[in-house]
Amino acid sequence: MYKETEINYSLIIILLVISAFIIFSPELADLKIIILSINLLVTLLFFSLTIVIDEQKLRWYFGFGIISKDVELSQIVETSAYKTKWYQGIGIRMLSDGWLYNASVGQAIKITLADRKNIYLGCKNVDALQQALKVKV
Repeated sequence: MYKETEINYSLIIILLVISAFIIFSPELADLKIIILSINLLVTLLFFSLTIVIDEQKLRWYFGFGIISKDVELSQIVETSAYKTKWYQGIGIRMLSDGWLYNASVGQAIKITLADRKNIYLGCKNVDALQQALKVKV
């Protein structure tokens, strides 16, 4: 079994700064609870990205797992390293040839499925994830 978790520090810091601004801003008095609740919800949903490989599936999820996806290992036909661009952002993004799931800008693994769809998973250790997938597939 393989498991890797990447904490989304940039999101946490940005939302903390926004929350501090809201708390100390008298103009937003009526909206404080609503905006802070939204910030808390986004933080809980996206504070990390975890990738898990078991005997049959590759699974990834954000935060506590409310937003999750999985793929049967038998559907994976190819993997390769991919470098994400700063403008692709963080979180869940649609690219021209597939979907990107990441917690930070930088390294990712491109996974090509049997139906020729692509999935890009952001991770700090692309080599270890590729090796774990090769062993299982």
